[in-house]
Amino acid sequence: MAQAILNGSILDDGGLDCEGRFQYGTTLALGTYTPWVRSGMRTGDTFQALLTNLMGNTIYYFQAEARNALGAGTAGSVLSFITTLPAVPEVAIMAPTLLAEYAATLRGYIINDGGRGGSVRFEYGPSTSYGMVTPWMSGYITGDTFNHRITGLSPGNSYHCRAVFKINPIVYSGDLAFTTPSEVGAMTLIDDELLHMLEER
Repeated sequence: MAQAILNGSILDDGGLDCEGRFQYGTTLALGTYTPWVRSGMRTGDTFQALLTNLMGNTIYYFQAEARNALGAGTAGSVLSFITTLPAVPEVAIMAPTLLAEYAATLRGYIINDGGRGGSVRFEYGPSTSYGMVTPWMSGYITGDTFNHRITGLSPGNSYHCRAVFKINPIVYSGDLAFTTPSEVGAMTLIDDELLHMLEER
């Protein structure tokens, strides 16, 4: 959702303290009001209001209003603004590090948090159905990297993983596949072979 800050000014206080507010909407009928703010304003004073939960890429109309103890004064001209589309949250998966026969370190990166932080984790498993998840880690914003060490893997097997960014809605990275190293052969086999070669001599 988008947001905007509206600004108004008291042009004539009528000799009394004033307070101000805004009326706004997606049509010239307006219809939505902000609370009255800044009681005690006089000519030349300014006031503002933060509008939240606005629709992106939409024209909004608004006008400033003021009142004093005698009642509401003349409202300002109806003006308009266009909201922008909010940044799209995006998370990426990076190549795992410290690959071992039974473990790997999964890594992710927050490309864009959409203007608000969130929690992250990884999904992983032998296929793109994943099936296993790491614990949620909170407090991540644009530019942050994150990682988690997973264990219990099998040597020489292929796995899939993806990063998850929990805001509203949840955002997923693309899929990434990796393979654990094969298990090293038992040293006793090498010893037996060397022993056999020595016996032949």
